[in-house]
Amino acid sequence: MNKVKFLGINFLVFLPVAAAQEITLRIGVNQQSSPPYIMGDSLQLQPLPGIAIEQVRAAATHCGIVPDIERYPPLRLLNSLKSNLIQGVLMLSYTGERAAFAVYPMRDELPDHSQRLTTLSYAFFVNQTSKLAWDGKSLTGLKGKVGANMGWSVVKDLERFNIPFEAALSVENNFAKLNAGRIDAYATQQNVGDAFLEQHKKLKIRRLEPNISTKDYFLIFSKSFYAEHPSLATCIWKKIGDERDKFLKKRIPVYLREK
Repeated sequence: MNKVKFLGINFLVFLPVAAAQEITLRIGVNQQSSPPYIMGDSLQLQPLPGIAIEQVRAAATHCGIVPDIERYPPLRLLNSLKSNLIQGVLMLSYTGERAAFAVYPMRDELPDHSQRLTTLSYAFFVNQTSKLAWDGKSLTGLKGKVGANMGWSVVKDLERFNIPFEAALSVENNFAKLNAGRIDAYATQQNVGDAFLEQHKKLKIRRLEPNISTKDYFLIFSKSFYAEHPSLATCIWKKIGDERDKFLKKRIPVYLREK
């Protein structure tokens, strides 16, 4: 009997921490959609929530963590991560400002491309009759301002190119302002803009080429969570990197059927 107890105790000692003690990871997601990675402009998760959300759920579960995923308005999302009210945020690109309060998967002092959730591009959208031209460095013919989403990394790109801009809270706001002529162009994720125009075919709006920038997007963790559970964070990032392409290939047909 004592031998059985002794073996049982040894077994528990060698169990992974996550298996011996259930850990819940609170993960925030922007309420703005980014199809097919985040679906629906809502504070509620959709029945098909998005490929990035599904992938993070699967990776966290694989690593023995219970994922608790909720959607937040953009500004509250980052503030909640700063204060560790949530421990992770998915689908954010790298900026030095964010890296001051969050942890990215890194390699050689750079964000690790192999452990990204996906890669997305930003582009300018203009009215069909617009004379604006973009060559990848200069936006010629600009008389007013360019719209952007508050808190999105493309704002840094606009600043880098010395392009005047004004921020709004949502994709809908920006497209409404563009359609009304209150802004000259709208800078947003290409997949977001294309999906919005696909749903609003009456809008006389087109996308300029080339893209403004192309960026990797990651699951990032609060510094507090990473300091306490570095091996779990590493496990999740590795699983995302190992499974990303296979996961996308498997799930994308389901999302395409929903269009």
